[in-house]
This record gives sequence, structure tokens and C-alpha cells, in this order.
Amino acid sequence: MWRPRRLGRVIAERKLRFVRPRRPNRAVVVRFGQPVRAPKPQRGDPWWCPVAVIGFGKRRLTPIAGEDSLQALVLALEFVTNVLPTDAWRARGHVEWLGERERLVFANTISVGLTSRALQNLVEGLLAAVGVLENGPGRGPAAKPLIRQLRALVISGGYTSDPHSLPRPLNKPLERSGFAGRSGDVPVRVELEN
Repeated sequence: MWRPRRLGRVIAERKLRFVRPRRPNRAVVVRFGQPVRAPKPQRGDPWWCPVAVIGFGKRRLTPIAGEDSLQALVLALEFVTNVLPTDAWRARGHVEWLGERERLVFANTISVGLTSRALQNLVEGLLAAVGVLENGPGRGPAAKPLIRQLRALVISGGYTSDPHSLPRPLNKPLERSGFAGRSGDVPVRVELEN
């Protein structure tokens, strides 16, 4: 069966860091070639996505097969995610991308999680500030525009402080909902007028 022997046109590349104890870090480069078929494909011949890994010694080219070009590409991405950590372990180290060691291609990086949590903290803080302004002794004419801006931040999940870009909220205090959503979900229940 035909399979590619060259990488061909590179459609994606990822540079990783290979980390070993008491040794300098070095780069590992993964390149994905454009999925291809045999020059004269027969019925049922697979598509191939060539993958080149450079940095663990000898350059390695691995063609990954799929039913169509998309499946070949997705399987190539998963191949790298699953095989590269094992290759690094055999070389007595590990590979990282933006601090992530587990999912090198489909990474949910630490910074994304921290940003999501920071946004959630911001919204929770704004919710508390709205409560103080709505119910506290300092409520006056100057506080009304601030209340509207803070309310818009809370309702939009931090995306806008412009109260005119949102549906007009009822004049009810914002409430904690008590639901445990995914990270990044805003723990607020807000009733809006139709």
C-alpha cells in the first residue's frame, strides 16, 4: 500500500520544549504535512497526514491514515498528543508547551484556566459591590450610574460595562444563584424584562 515518504507541504507546526533534569532544555519541533492520497488512489485507499518530529535524535516521519483528509489530520494531532510524552519519557525527560505537559496539541493551558478564574473572581467582586451600593448607606444620585455600569459588567460576565448594550434589567437586586457551573460560568441569576 502506498504511503507518503516525505512531509510535503507543511500546514501546521508546533515548537515544544524538551526538559530533562540537570540538562539544558532543547527544542522539539512537530510538523504536520497536508493530508494526501496515493498518486493514483484505488477505491478504499486511505488519506495520509505525514507528521515529522525533530529533536529526539534522528528525525522521524510518521504517516497517519484516515478515511478522509480531516480524519487523517485529527488522528495525526491525537497521535502527537499521545505518543510524544512517551517518547520524551523514554529519553528521560518530558515535553511542554506553554507550561502544559499533558495535552500538547489540544492544550487547555494553565494561563487559560487562570484567566477564566480571574474573570469569575472579578464578576463575583462586582456582584458584592453592586450589593453594597444598592443596599448600603452610601447610595445616592452619584452611585446610580456606577450601579448601572457594575450591573452591566455582572450581567455580561465582564464583557461590557455599557448598560445601554444590554436588555434593561429589573430594579431587583442581583442574586447569587447557587449553581455550580463550568469554570468561567458566571454564578449570577438575573431577571430581565422582555
